[in-house]
Amino acid sequence: MARIRTAEYLEAARVSGAGRTLVAVRQVLPVVAPVILAYASSLIGLSVVYAAGLSFLGLGVPPPTAEWGAMLDDLRPSLLTHPGVAVLPALTILIVSVVFNTLGEALRRRIGDTGGLAAEAVR
Repeated sequence: MARIRTAEYLEAARVSGAGRTLVAVRQVLPVVAPVILAYASSLIGLSVVYAAGLSFLGLGVPPPTAEWGAMLDDLRPSLLTHPGVAVLPALTILIVSVVFNTLGEALRRRIGDTGGLAAEAVR
């Protein structure tokens, strides 16, 4: 991030009279937005797993709200006799988490392949 902050094109924008907000929106945001999107998409997958885990433990949202972890918690008494009933909610949690993590990794690799200041800031 320090390399982006000290980039010559930012200094040129400041010297030309652009304010901090204008420099941030027009110069910095296009450079860092792909990195932020890649990181955020990876965090979505992690958040799904955390939310499901907390709901499974009874620490999630209140019962009227449908949640995959709460579904697994409701199925807990029948898991020993009918383990197949938990497959759909567990598989859904797994697939959503893997999809978002894969998307984040693909974005990160793409950013790294294109180079640029934002890719260097991540490394």
